[in-house]
Amino acid sequence: LSQMMQGESVPSSGLSKHIYERYTFLTGFLVCLGVSSETAAEDACRMEHVISPESFQAMKRFAEKNLKEQDVR
Repeated sequence: LSQMMQGESVPSSGLSKHIYERYTFLTGFLVCLGVSSETAAEDACRMEHVISPESFQAMKRFAEKNLKEQDVR
């Protein structure tokens, strides 16, 4: 995950795992913001493929500073 967050290439064998980790984080993050679970899951599915490494990293930093870890997992 840290490779994707920093914009480095990820071996294709691990790509699906990294995308799923992004999806899981994004879903939890959106739910923490008050988005319904169903909408959060749908939006995260789209976002995981297009969010830039810079934006994703910023969201992770924000979550680490401001949210409990279990809230975004």
